[in-house]
Amino acid sequence: MSYDFDEERLFREIEIRKPRRVLLQFPEGLRRYSVEIVDKLRDRFRDVDFVISAEPSWGACDVADDEAQLVGADLIAHFGHTPYPWYSSKTPTVYVPVLSRLELSQEVMTDLAERLRTVGARRVNVSAVLQHVHLIPKLRKFLEARGFETSSGMARPPYMLEGQVLGCDYYAVRDDSDAFVNVSGGRFHSLGVALATQRPTFKLDPYENRVEDVSKEAFRVLKVRLAKVFEAKDREVWGIIRGLKLGQNRPTLVNFLKRGLEGIGKKVYVFTNRIVTVDALRNLPNEVEVFVVTSCPRVPIDDVYNFEKPVLTPGEAKMIISGELDKYIFPW
Repeated sequence: MSYDFDEERLFREIEIRKPRRVLLQFPEGLRRYSVEIVDKLRDRFRDVDFVISAEPSWGACDVADDEAQLVGADLIAHFGHTPYPWYSSKTPTVYVPVLSRLELSQEVMTDLAERLRTVGARRVNVSAVLQHVHLIPKLRKFLEARGFETSSGMARPPYMLEGQVLGCDYYAVRDDSDAFVNVSGGRFHSLGVALATQRPTFKLDPYENRVEDVSKEAFRVLKVRLAKVFEAKDREVWGIIRGLKLGQNRPTLVNFLKRGLEGIGKKVYVFTNRIVTVDALRNLPNEVEVFVVTSCPRVPIDDVYNFEKPVLTPGEAKMIISGELDKYIFPW
């Protein structure tokens, strides 16, 4: 197994809490290991019933509390994320961090250092998603030995680790560094860092063992996002999407945006939704000309070319409310 699932943490919690039934929830990509984890749990806890959720799970904000209630689970084991403290579930939940066992090669770190020099960087911020956050100290030490100043900030949620970023939280990269490095697979988190900082950003991918400069792609995405903002600002009828997932239900944010948009003369409707898709928005009334997604900021970014109307993040809507269009806000 290429990941450390920290089963001992879950073993201790089950021993303490003594549940009758446990719902195990895995993010996409880690669920393939679920039966292996259940086999280990069954060997140790023969009187406990274990149920695997096959529903999509997109983050710490997406704890399957309603699902646990339906199946009668009295404990949720939520793998792959640190706690998200902006809500509380009715069902007791154990967060089980999952760390990758992949390492960074000398070659890929040397390539990174050379690329940082090409953009004239002296101060470098290093961040990572949870699966790779333990690689940050090694990478910072390597860069500092080659003359760079490095930093890693703290996110807002108190349970997150130093340098850790979420798809909706980039506080760990809010400093005055010359360039930013994000250790992650995929594209979204590194693009998020680039959008949040608007400075040279490199993705260090442990799965492919390579460095990628995402700055040009982020600039292209930023141009599209700004075009959507300018298209939306002249539209009169707006829809705010209020998320129904446990950690994506943000009534304070919804009310703030509704009051702000109405304050600048917009007509606003609030819709509830669990999973925002092109078809879900397509089936809403045609009179609505713009949507603001308050559940997850990656939805407007990931599907930007598929939506038929402007679909904005809360930060983009705040730009229109304030009238300050010269400074891009991502994500909030």
